[in-house]
Amino acid sequence: MRKCLILAITLIFCNITQAAVYVIDFKCEPEAYDVFASMTLAELDGQFLEGSTKLARYHDLTSGSGIALVEADEPSLVIEFVNGWSELCESVITPMVDDAEAMEILTR
Repeated sequence: MRKCLILAITLIFCNITQAAVYVIDFKCEPEAYDVFASMTLAELDGQFLEGSTKLARYHDLTSGSGIALVEADEPSLVIEFVNGWSELCESVITPMVDDAEAMEILTR
């Protein structure tokens, strides 16, 4: 429930274009946070490939889990980003749609 609330708030305040939005739900080994903490924010943001943008990333440091919201022109860009952390983190990528897209799909 909390993840859904964070997603909703973030999407309200982000400038979403026609690119698709993906939620990455991740759970990382403690070693991943050593790597993460050794990087600058610019380096972390630089991991997202051209054609994709990190909208937000939230961490639950007590459990090693979190979510990232990514806007991307192609799903392969999100998969490639997640693959870079696959040795240290398990991730699930979920494509999301906004209300208008959901209504269009549901009323077909």
